[in-house]
Amino acid sequence: MKPYFFMIGYGFSQTIVWILVSYLSQSVTVTVMFLARNLVGFVLTFLFAPSKRIPLASFKRWKTHLVRASATLLGGLSIFYSVTKIPVADSVAITFLAPIFGTLLSIIYLKEKLTGATLVKLAAGFAGVLIITGFSADGDTIGYAAALFGAFMTGVAYVSVKSLSDTESPQNILYISYLVMLPISALLATDEWATPSYTELFWLLAIGTAFYLAQIFMAKAFSLAPAAKVLPVDYSRMIFSSILGLLFLDQSMTLSTYIGAALILFTSILREKDIEKLSYRRIFKRS
Repeated sequence: MKPYFFMIGYGFSQTIVWILVSYLSQSVTVTVMFLARNLVGFVLTFLFAPSKRIPLASFKRWKTHLVRASATLLGGLSIFYSVTKIPVADSVAITFLAPIFGTLLSIIYLKEKLTGATLVKLAAGFAGVLIITGFSADGDTIGYAAALFGAFMTGVAYVSVKSLSDTESPQNILYISYLVMLPISALLATDEWATPSYTELFWLLAIGTAFYLAQIFMAKAFSLAPAAKVLPVDYSRMIFSSILGLLFLDQSMTLSTYIGAALILFTSILREKDIEKLSYRRIFKRS
């Protein structure tokens, strides 16, 4: 059960990032928020690393590290941008294609098996997301394309983290990733720089801390179980975003929200062997 709890921790922490990004988007630019996310994460990774030295041995797998860092950089920027161009609900809904992309990529590149139970969880989780959010398509095409690209890049990041977790610690994975992302995000932020207020600075620190925790939880989950098994739990983010959106952004929870959240929660906690038993009984009864 540990990998599933770590993945829930990832979902909760990542949801906090999105809530704060949505809250600050009216006063802080995307590139400044992105820089803060990476800068705070790098400092925390450095402070909590067992060794303060750059893990040079990790560069033996520099290609995979570069893929992971690039996917996280491009995916994060794309999703941040999409939030400013299309309704947040639509952006969140599209990002929930990431578990599907991640599962398919893990099967292709990591040679993991796609079980019937995993397929049921992915389908039910995505159905729950659609029940909650619908799809208003109220925004520009580039915004939707950015959200879709961000979801795919997140799936790539999932698979690269899973691949690295076989030999690398979560701290080392993050360390190298931040080393790549930090100078690029700093360069991007210079064009739209505006010194944040003390209140904005506090929330920017919170974004960086939440993202750092999310990445640690994700790496821990993937180090303990196949990516295809734990990725369906990522749909728990929809439940957290609905509840936190109600509490902090005044977003109402409709009947469809409760129904979709219940479906996501039920399929997330249902064990694979229980799904297989239900499928077996259905087939047996028909025969």
